[in-house]
Amino acid sequence: MSPAARRVGWVESPLQLINAVEAATHLDETTLLLLRSGVAQLADTARWLEPHLPGGVELGDAASATDPRFRGAARRLVGDAFSGQFRAVVATTGVRDLVVVDDGSAALHLAAVLAGTEQFSRMGQREPLAQRTLGRVTGSRLRAASAAGRVTLFTAYASHRAMPVVPGASIVPNRYGWLRALDGGSPVALRPVVVLGSALAVDGYIATEDYEAWAAAHGPATYLPHRREDRASLERLRAAGLDVVEPGLPAEIVLGSARGLEEVRSLPSSTGATLARVLPVGAVLDVTAVPDAWWTDRADETFRATLTYLASAEDASTEED
Repeated sequence: MSPAARRVGWVESPLQLINAVEAATHLDETTLLLLRSGVAQLADTARWLEPHLPGGVELGDAASATDPRFRGAARRLVGDAFSGQFRAVVATTGVRDLVVVDDGSAALHLAAVLAGTEQFSRMGQREPLAQRTLGRVTGSRLRAASAAGRVTLFTAYASHRAMPVVPGASIVPNRYGWLRALDGGSPVALRPVVVLGSALAVDGYIATEDYEAWAAAHGPATYLPHRREDRASLERLRAAGLDVVEPGLPAEIVLGSARGLEEVRSLPSSTGATLARVLPVGAVLDVTAVPDAWWTDRADETFRATLTYLASAEDASTEED
C-alpha cells in the first residue's frame, strides 16, 4: 500500500496507542501512528511495544495533530475525538474516513454524541467558549460523517448495554487479541492483590480523603498509580501500607502477563472493558461503585451516570470471543 493510501493515526496516551495497534491489526490496515511528543509514559510504552508490533504498523513522533502526515491523510485514526487539536483539524479539513479507538469510557460519550443524544464536549468538564465553538463544528461534521458511513468505532464497549445505536457508523469490537497473544512477561513484580489507581480524585471528581481511605483498605497489596496522581498522595498511600509500584506502562501491559495475580480492585473506569479481556486466567476484576457521598460538584449527572454504568453493567467485555 502506498504511503498516501495508508491510515494515519494521532495518539496522545498509552491506552490510545494499545487500542490503535489493536485496530490496525484487527482491521488489517497498513498504519502510521503518530505519537504526541513530550508524553513520557507514551514514549516508554512505545519503546516496550516496538519489538512486538505487527507487520504494517509503524510508529512516528509529531508535535501536534496539525502535522501534515495526519492533517493531509485521507484515512485517519484518532484516540481522543474530543482533543482540542483534533477538533482544529476536523474544523479545517473535515472528517474524511475515520477510525476512532477507545480513550477510556469517553467512547460511550462519543457514541451518544454521534447518536445525537449528547452535545459534543468532553465529558464531565465545563469547556471554555473557544472549545465549545470548535466542538459544535466538530460534532456536526462527525455526525454527518457517521450518517454517511465514514466513521468506525473500534471499541471494547461495542456490546455494552450503555452503547447507543449510532446511525451509519460501523461499531467493531476490540477483543485485545494482539495484546493477549504477547508473551513478554510482566515488567514488574506484583502482589496477588493489585489496587488500580484512579484519576477521579486528582481530577476533582471525588473527595481525595474518601479515595485514599478506599485504596488503603485493600492492603497489603500492590498499588498501580494512574499517571496523573500526585507525589503527596502516593506517599500517603505508601505510609498506609500499600506497595506503590510505578512501572511507567499501562495497566493492560503490566497486568496482562502477570504471574500469580489473583485479584484486581478498581473504581469504575475503562478497566471494566479492557482488563476483563486481558487479565490472566483465574484473576478476578472487582469494580467498586462510587458512593454518592464521594462525588464533588465537578462531577455532573452525565459523568456520574456513565461511571455508574461502568461499575454495574455485566457487559460484553466478559463475553466469549
